[in-house]
Amino acid sequence: MAEALENFTECNPSGSKYIKNLTSREKLRFLDSFDVVFCDCDGVIWQTLRDAIPGAAEAINFLRAQNKKVIFVTNNSITSTSEQLKKFERSKITIDKHELVHPAETICNYLKSIKFEGLIFCLATRPFKNILREAGFQLVEQEERIIPESVNDLREAIYCNDPVKAVIIDVDFNLTAAKLMRAHVHLKNPDCLFIGGAADVLIPFGGMDVIGSGPFISVVEESTKRKATILGKPGLQLCELLKRNYSLQDAKRALFIGDSLTSDIKFGKMCGFQTLLVLTGGTKSADLNEYLSLNETPDFIANTLADLCELKS
Repeated sequence: MAEALENFTECNPSGSKYIKNLTSREKLRFLDSFDVVFCDCDGVIWQTLRDAIPGAAEAINFLRAQNKKVIFVTNNSITSTSEQLKKFERSKITIDKHELVHPAETICNYLKSIKFEGLIFCLATRPFKNILREAGFQLVEQEERIIPESVNDLREAIYCNDPVKAVIIDVDFNLTAAKLMRAHVHLKNPDCLFIGGAADVLIPFGGMDVIGSGPFISVVEESTKRKATILGKPGLQLCELLKRNYSLQDAKRALFIGDSLTSDIKFGKMCGFQTLLVLTGGTKSADLNEYLSLNETPDFIANTLADLCELKS
């Protein structure tokens, strides 16, 4: 069984421990302290627009060889699950579909669990919407890139007689003020569900961070005075879903691995999991002193996922 981890070597002012600096005894104690691994994908397994990160496949195989259950939790909802599974195959990682937690799939499972029936107004990318349609849900059909040019056009874009029973907001590259206004109008009906997918404040793109869907979800929450059910990171509802689906009796027996302090590490800590930050994605070593905070300080830090292979040394 796992021992307390508080005596591990501290290697920086935040109290986080670098995997490479742990003693052999500490490495073994850490390896014995978790049974389930929840692992982000972009910035951990591969770079968002590039190839697999060296050593990632070896690290996943090592964890599995130690009888750890590995589940991949992505917020990348702009890529379909089938495309992501192909990317795992190219990265030389064997994975079953049930081992990938994708915002659109999670939302589908949630809607099925509550026996939802009705029309959905969905602000998301085409692959995200297709997952919902393939699951049998009916979506409002929308013309993309149409911006109202007059008051009458705006009125028609916002007000309609569609019997919308749920509003879903995720990453939408064609998002407009009119769409947010229409979402607000639908959500004035208290019986209309309000659901969020990936809720990142920032997302990496082209070597920089750009605005994610989190701020837009917050805008509608503020305007409607309602809270969205968030089924992507860092949503509390996703946390409860992971614990339930993977029968976690003790949250500390799970390790959450990610590259983002504000999405992955914050989420892992919300859930009560142990957390490991890797420096191959959104957070670099030079960023740590600037961005580490009480709620987003990882328990452990690794230069790359490959560092985990040293836990047996």
